[in-house]
Amino acid sequence: MASQHQNIDGSSIEHSQVQQNQAGRDVVSFLNSHDNQVIINNTLLGLFGKSESSGVDWDWGMDLLKRKQLPEIRKRLTDTLGRDRILMDVSIEEQQNWVNRSPLAADRTLQINGKDCGTLDANKMLIETFGRDDIEGKLLILGAPGAGKTTALLSLAEQLVYGAISQPKTVIPVIFELSTWQNDNQSIESWLIEQLYELHGGNRKSKLYEQWLERQVLLPLLDGLDELGLERQKKCTEKLNEFAEHYPHLVVCCRVKEFKAVDIKMRNLRGAVCLQSLSDARIQHYFDSLKRPELWEAIQATPSLQAMLDTTTEGDPGLLRVPLFVKLVVDVYDPQQPISGKADLLNKYIDRQLSFYKREIDRRKELDEYKWAYKTVKLEPCPNKTLSHLYWLAKEMHANNQVDFLIETMQFNCLESKLQKLFCSLLVGIFFALYGGVNIALAIFIIIIPIKNISVAGIISTSLGMFFGMFFGLWAFLTVGQSRSIISVGKLNFSNKKILNSFCLAIAIGFVGWFIISVTSPWMFREHYSIQLILTLALPLIMALNIKISSSELQETTEPNEGIWKSFENTWKFSFLGSIWLGLNAFIMKGGIFNFIYYSGLEKAAILSILSIIKIVLSCASGGLFVGLILGGTALIQHLSLRIILYSNNRLPWDFARFLKYCVERRLLLCVGGSYRFLHRELLDHFAQLSK
Repeated sequence: MASQHQNIDGSSIEHSQVQQNQAGRDVVSFLNSHDNQVIINNTLLGLFGKSESSGVDWDWGMDLLKRKQLPEIRKRLTDTLGRDRILMDVSIEEQQNWVNRSPLAADRTLQINGKDCGTLDANKMLIETFGRDDIEGKLLILGAPGAGKTTALLSLAEQLVYGAISQPKTVIPVIFELSTWQNDNQSIESWLIEQLYELHGGNRKSKLYEQWLERQVLLPLLDGLDELGLERQKKCTEKLNEFAEHYPHLVVCCRVKEFKAVDIKMRNLRGAVCLQSLSDARIQHYFDSLKRPELWEAIQATPSLQAMLDTTTEGDPGLLRVPLFVKLVVDVYDPQQPISGKADLLNKYIDRQLSFYKREIDRRKELDEYKWAYKTVKLEPCPNKTLSHLYWLAKEMHANNQVDFLIETMQFNCLESKLQKLFCSLLVGIFFALYGGVNIALAIFIIIIPIKNISVAGIISTSLGMFFGMFFGLWAFLTVGQSRSIISVGKLNFSNKKILNSFCLAIAIGFVGWFIISVTSPWMFREHYSIQLILTLALPLIMALNIKISSSELQETTEPNEGIWKSFENTWKFSFLGSIWLGLNAFIMKGGIFNFIYYSGLEKAAILSILSIIKIVLSCASGGLFVGLILGGTALIQHLSLRIILYSNNRLPWDFARFLKYCVERRLLLCVGGSYRFLHRELLDHFAQLSK
């Protein structure tokens, strides 16, 4: 078969003649041959067909698939399997009893070599099983920890997304983490909608994602059912059954042991596959493919390693029958240091990744100009500190049922004692007191300096600044500091055109209101208060409306801590808008700043002087900074205070984003966009256990 190359809107797909088996091909990627492209396209058209629905925003869907889903899926596959995307020969077996398939249905379509349950054809992709007439896009994927369930789901997602891009207006496959299902009474429909708006943005007024579900063009790919814990998993399984009863397409991924423990069939799914443990031949073949045949010989010759091939007393497959742990053995095996069990194997992997020798070797291997988190190995944190920070991170993720971690989503509940929470609240109050007090003192100083000498103006402004600063700090301590959640404004992204439109509309409303009031109530016209009053009320309302509308853009988190940096950026935007708002009010109202200066004995000509205008502008700028703090800087101060307390208690380093990038380099964490997750759930559980 000739080698081919195709490009879909910048997403390059290389085609090769490499032949792989079922799990091998699916776990990495589908075979990129013309025949397989035809299979994928035909499967998509056969299952979903071309939609003529006018209520679906297909442009938004294509944007989401091309800019977010496909790049993130491929990055996760590469990060998990390495750059060469080498994987193991894992068999996948059909086990239809988990979806309560009737014998009659099984007799019609599921017999393989005369059996109701069997190993899937190695020459077929998982998407072919997904699209079979008897399954029709409703599939359950099971497997032991480390067997490759999530990787299989990702490879299926890659095939589906590729097909959806090749065949527009058919389906929109999106991956979701069931660990985020927090409300036991929430339906899967409403949870999916909330997740889509929260993760990807969109205009709620147009009911963008509600239309996707109503028209049944969304294909939910749900991972991590086992992350919920036994009791909540039971409730979620029932909700999934209710959802699948009327929704035509769904994929769910779960650990087989936890699924057995819940003992609730996914009765409204039509097919179930389970990743099987590795046979001796498959393990040996994998070692041979890596040119490490001595590893199989070592396993056979070492009793402790050979014992890891046996099924455990709990019925789980032996440790060395699971792909994840076989790969770790390849990384860490040393004849002089025998491996005694799973915890020991994970510890040896962690120690190896953090060793000075390994860090040096990795830098030498990196031939391209990679920008390392730390310039030299010596600048990298010592292993003990790295482990301490990772213990804390794993503990927090476990406590909050998190699979992915975002720096900007850290909340006050990660503080471990009431004393830490008290200090954090005090710190928030101090920040607000300093910021508010300085701005108030500056504004008062600028206003009164024309009528008082510098020393008197300084004493008055400082005294008033301290008074109002203490009052403002106490208010912040009792309200903002005691808040249960930090709500970032990092997702706001409004264009210059929208800002200009808002100001024009606000000014127009102000002058129309002034005209109406001046005609109906001539006595108000004399002081021009009507303009100032209406403009004061109109601008914030219109800006709030504008901000709400502006969130209807596809949200892409590409950098760590991006939400906090955007909060910082938006603080300055709010400050700028607040300055102009105050300036307009100051120049419009006749009885305000101008009258204060005028009636204090200053000549009228001086009021209009350049110096006075500059002072008014500076005063308004100072007030604008204060407005920016209230509207945009609250989350910034809360997050900063939280980080200071955590840093002072040695829970995390000051430059947390750099540290997390370093852990990604050490292959302890994975990074997708601006979020982080442990290399595998087993590693997360291991760190969380060690933190106790």
